[in-house]
Amino acid sequence: SGRIVQPDVVLERKPDVMIASWCGKKFRPERVRARPGWDTVPAVRDDELHEVKSAEILQPGPAALTDGVQRLHQIIATWTQKRGVRS
Repeated sequence: SGRIVQPDVVLERKPDVMIASWCGKKFRPERVRARPGWDTVPAVRDDELHEVKSAEILQPGPAALTDGVQRLHQIIATWTQKRGVRS
């Protein structure tokens, strides 16, 4: 396993939420939506495509433990609230 998930694995696992971070590049959700067959993936269908800025999570130092984790928590908490999921 690595940091990059292969497209066929995404189709197979059908995630409810996708969280992306690219070092030095902007996350482009429209490119994710345009992938063949991905319209069947719940995260794509339900517009649950999220970005964590690389400066918040990929840089070395405390920001990954503060800003990055805080942003991940925000994404997941919002998703669970929309669906009425209890933690």
